Amino acid sequence: MTFFGIIIDTFTLVLLIILAVNIIILFLYYGLFYLRIGIRKEKKNEENDENLPGVSIVLTVKNEGEQLKKNLEHLLKQNYPNFEVIVINHVSRDQTRFILQTYQDKYPNLKVVNFSQDVNLFQGKKFPLSIGIQSAKNDIILLTECNCIPKSQSWVKEVAEQFDDNTQCVLGYSNVKTKKSLLNAFVQYDNLSYNASMFGFAMLGMPYTGCGKNLAYRRSFFFQKGGFINHYHLPFGDDDIFINENSTRKNTNICLNNSSFINCQLKKTRKAWLQEKAKRMSTQRYYPLKNKLLLSLYPISVVLFYASLAMLLIMNFDPITSILCQTLIGIGILKLGWQIFTFYKMERRLEGSNIAFFSPFFEVYFIAMNTIMYLFSLRKKMKRWKQ
Repeated sequence: MTFFGIIIDTFTLVLLIILAVNIIILFLYYGLFYLRIGIRKEKKNEENDENLPGVSIVLTVKNEGEQLKKNLEHLLKQNYPNFEVIVINHVSRDQTRFILQTYQDKYPNLKVVNFSQDVNLFQGKKFPLSIGIQSAKNDIILLTECNCIPKSQSWVKEVAEQFDDNTQCVLGYSNVKTKKSLLNAFVQYDNLSYNASMFGFAMLGMPYTGCGKNLAYRRSFFFQKGGFINHYHLPFGDDDIFINENSTRKNTNICLNNSSFINCQLKKTRKAWLQEKAKRMSTQRYYPLKNKLLLSLYPISVVLFYASLAMLLIMNFDPITSILCQTLIGIGILKLGWQIFTFYKMERRLEGSNIAFFSPFFEVYFIAMNTIMYLFSLRKKMKRWKQ
């Protein structure tokens, strides 16, 4: 097909425009999110330990005795001059209470809040978590979960140093322990892409979510904004909806120092992982329209890019003599190469496993999977309305 023929062929021209627009969007996304995280250098704060603010680590547990045995001591042994660990034991029926008592006898900086009866009028952990925050003696609240272990004993210090007079929230990174399995590869990609979006938008001055496995904010800020009162009726969103409602360009910082990372245990089954993922995705329905549109831009661009590229190749497939076909193949290869390179840089920076080469496959798979899960959640919601 000649250049004049392309101009006349309106449908081909439209496809070429769609392809060009979306390859630009994807190149920018991979550069501004994957590569920018990959090459980011964190500044070391040489703050004197005497000037560091007090920190209260807060976590809720329910029948998590075995996890506490493995992980609690890592929180209690942080290298920080002024911190406490507050564990809210929410109606546990296993040995959790006795394990916590044993640690209390050994560590004076451990505070335990026991709920012997479930007085929570709402589902989820927002009420017990609010009680834990209220019980804290320090203004900086650092959230985590009992299945998480700080990578180093400097975790608290690294996060605390990100606070200044203007900072109210600090977003931290939670990694998934690397393990050679197909499930781990899927979880690794999902976790890395989620954090790329979270940190990427925050670095662009548009923070929209946070992860309660490694998240800090000021206690005064929490109560000033009403805590979880706007979404108490939801059993989820204690971390990301609160951040979505209250974080801004000026009051939010991120912490990507390697020693501030949290390592989380992989869910034992695919079903358990999908349930956690579905819970996280459910919160996106409550984001403002601006966030929904921004989050939709990337997956829509991927779909439009591959759809337009495939249709153009089918209509003009002649890799030997057709300049257009050769150009299209080159664009496809260029996109894959840039994606793999930038994902690799981010993966190395965030200490993920070696999945960068397969990132184009995971990208398409998760866009389809996330769409199905989102539509399924909407269907369940519509059924509840009809009832």
